[in-house]
Amino acid sequence: MKKRYTALSLLTSFMLALAVMPSELNASSSDTGTKTGQFLKIASGARASAMGEAYTAASEDAFALDWNPASVTSVRYKSIAMMHSMYLADTSLSYFGYAENTGDMGAWGFSAKYMNYGSIEGTDEHGELTSSFKPYDLMLSIAFSCYITGFNKDPEERFIMGAAGKFVSSRIDDMDSTISADIGILSPWFFNRTFRLAFAGQNMIGSMRFDKQENDLPMVLRFGSITKATEHLIITADAIQYDDYDTFYAAGAELNISPSQDLMISLRGGINTRNKDSSVKGSNNFSMGAGIKFGDVYSFDYAFSPFGDLGDVHRFSLSVNFKKPVIIKKRRRGT
Repeated sequence: MKKRYTALSLLTSFMLALAVMPSELNASSSDTGTKTGQFLKIASGARASAMGEAYTAASEDAFALDWNPASVTSVRYKSIAMMHSMYLADTSLSYFGYAENTGDMGAWGFSAKYMNYGSIEGTDEHGELTSSFKPYDLMLSIAFSCYITGFNKDPEERFIMGAAGKFVSSRIDDMDSTISADIGILSPWFFNRTFRLAFAGQNMIGSMRFDKQENDLPMVLRFGSITKATEHLIITADAIQYDDYDTFYAAGAELNISPSQDLMISLRGGINTRNKDSSVKGSNNFSMGAGIKFGDVYSFDYAFSPFGDLGDVHRFSLSVNFKKPVIIKKRRRGT
């Protein structure tokens, strides 16, 4: 019975991934990178990155705020998440998030994401050095999620909706900022609680202006699933649409091994089709990583992502998940 549910879950996942994104939303290749705030697309969290960025339905800590606001309810009580990564071309990305589950009221959290581009020398029209400037991007977010159906059922059998408000600021030589928003939906667990679906819409509004040119933030649509293939193996699959890039697909897997009751080791891998038609040479469509969890509280994660001849990216992240239980009452019918 378990194998039948798993096979059905995987089949459903990939069929939905192939069909979910309408073709009229696809952007042409000439639109690639034409939106402002491109750092909003960069993956937060080593676990998510190692799983090919197929993470819309899988997040269960404070990194959820950067993937799907509805997933904040997956936090058991309180969660703190941090990441720092040296990115491409001497840039770096940092993330901090806090999330708290309040039981029947739902969950909430806030996060910050910061992209540092180092110092750049300014020149005049003759090529002479003038002064240096330090461009950066910053995103601040606050999110809420709550149960929207099945209040007479267990939490695992309810639909969840989440929303986030975002402040996005960018500085090159000049500076501008805007307000944006995310929405998310998380389905109940299906097939004997082995399969779950999720949807997220990110950066739905907002634009910034630099030197008389105004550009929108990159809107992102994500449709994903998670399948508990066995007690120790989960598989994720996502379809992702940027409004300045074609639809691409991602899949990831995580194998969990428990040498002892208070220790769990995770091995992860993932693939995606995002850069299949790009001019980047070399391997750039896979990722891998590992994690170690102590007592279901502290999680240290690492991810390796090659970007062909642009270089490799190493991500390190830490999550602290507090263990106090959150009691969610099953309400009686008619109350």
